[in-house]
Amino acid sequence: MYLPWSRIDSYQCLACGTCCSYFSVPLRFTEAVKIARSFGWSKIESRKDKLFIRKVDGKCPFLIRSGPIGICYLQSIGMKPRACRLWPFHVYEKPEHGRSDEAVFPTKHGTFYVYLDPRCPGIKLGRPNEMFVRTLIEALEIWLGIRSEQVLTTSRSLQGRVLGVLWV
Repeated sequence: MYLPWSRIDSYQCLACGTCCSYFSVPLRFTEAVKIARSFGWSKIESRKDKLFIRKVDGKCPFLIRSGPIGICYLQSIGMKPRACRLWPFHVYEKPEHGRSDEAVFPTKHGTFYVYLDPRCPGIKLGRPNEMFVRTLIEALEIWLGIRSEQVLTTSRSLQGRVLGVLWV
């Protein structure tokens, strides 16, 4: 069961790779074409008229492991899918997982219902702090297509270091 945003004290990406290892990554058509042109259609699969990144040995083939750290290669080349940029945030225009009074988040762009996947180890329960609210706004802007760059919704310790890990 997803948690309403108002029950979260903070969120910080730990670069653990949980999202890349356990979940299927749905792709928009343009994302699938971009990935297929760069890496081949073998990296994409179709299930029930939806496109996904094809997993290899149960994980995303673009997950680069460096010890306990999991880094997204697609992020380093500007191709990280929107679903990946958003996880563990789930944004809806209507309350989808109950507790609408706790999930509602009004903005100048409209009213949204935001939940987080509690399986993410970077989530800390409690009353939302200011940094979390800014992170939530960034996730909403990514969902709306207003922004694509991740700052608060990705690991701070890995920004700009992805390629260095790949070539060391």
